[in-house]
Amino acid sequence: MMVDTHVFNSPLEASVRAVSFLDSYYPKSLDFERLMKIDYILVNSGDFGGPESLHPKIPNRKGELSSRRETVRAGLELMTRFELIEIILTHDGIFYRATEKANPYLELMKSNYSTVIRRRSEWLVNELCDAGFESFDNNLSKKVF
Repeated sequence: MMVDTHVFNSPLEASVRAVSFLDSYYPKSLDFERLMKIDYILVNSGDFGGPESLHPKIPNRKGELSSRRETVRAGLELMTRFELIEIILTHDGIFYRATEKANPYLELMKSNYSTVIRRRSEWLVNELCDAGFESFDNNLSKKVF
């Protein structure tokens, strides 16, 4: 039996980005569509006036946002099972929020990648507080669609 040991662009990698961002965004919550966009922005932060992008640029990124849909969904499910992200059901839809267990979990992660993700998450939360999602949505649609 072969075990997949790849982490790059895996649900595990997406789950770390999601829990890191949601922990920085706590106690606020986000729906899946916004989280998917957040994941794209975290990976490509240099394209949005932020720190250097996490992943190298690829020539044609037009389909990158839609191709990460299942990876981000699987990552959210993983962190929900570990009780680091909770699902909130409202009249407006399904939202995701970090739990109180998220921060202690993230504090244990000491790798360079984990540290970089946390810094980018904090940068993005600050940017969202200043500019709002609409600014990123407009910029994202110019870059992706």
